[in-house]
Amino acid sequence: MNDPLDNLLAKWARLGAGFNIEPAAETPDLERLLLATARHGPRMSRVFIMAATWLHLYGDLVAKNRLKRLIVAELAPEHRPVLGLLLDIAQQGTHPLQFQSIIKGIAPANTDGPLFDIERSNERLRERARRQASVLSQKWGLWCAPIEFKLDAIRPPQWVMSKNPGFITRADFRGDLRSSILAALRHDDHAGDGESQLARSCGASRAQVRNALDNLQLTGKVSRELVPKARRTRIRLQDA
Repeated sequence: MNDPLDNLLAKWARLGAGFNIEPAAETPDLERLLLATARHGPRMSRVFIMAATWLHLYGDLVAKNRLKRLIVAELAPEHRPVLGLLLDIAQQGTHPLQFQSIIKGIAPANTDGPLFDIERSNERLRERARRQASVLSQKWGLWCAPIEFKLDAIRPPQWVMSKNPGFITRADFRGDLRSSILAALRHDDHAGDGESQLARSCGASRAQVRNALDNLQLTGKVSRELVPKARRTRIRLQDA
């Protein structure tokens, strides 16, 4: 699957979004999937709408500390407003606004214009996008009509969890630092090479990570072991 858009659709299908494509073989790295959606979502309005709907329903599964760190480290500045708009749309109607701590660190687009590539292709479509732009999309400088969530096109929680059992713990933690620690250990190279490295991977302080690790070790989700002569602690997922 060489087309980045096809790869994106397959990963969202694995998470329960209704795309007519073979789902990915494994549960994707959710936070990096959101970065990829910001990069490639404007190519296809449906993937943006489905991602917003999924996040509206399952936003508690996002490891928010880690997502903030990855936005700075891995997402080019020109794609960040797209992610900001996606998260802002997804959090509408939630109390409290669940992505607000992430959104406040993202700036709007430098130049106003349509969100979707097809509407950037000629002046007539561009003007239509400007006229129909929602207030929220105007705030981000990325014009699009008001998004209606496609709730009937997203699989129910039981299905999502059965296909992606690692999300059960994320649901329990509701996106707090423990979720970021587990995601970093699973997906980020060398994240377990000491508390300092793990703190960098999670976008948190070492003290915060140490306290979260105490709880994760107590509940059997991670293990810590001293590395002889290295003066550091190696951290591993207990199920790895």
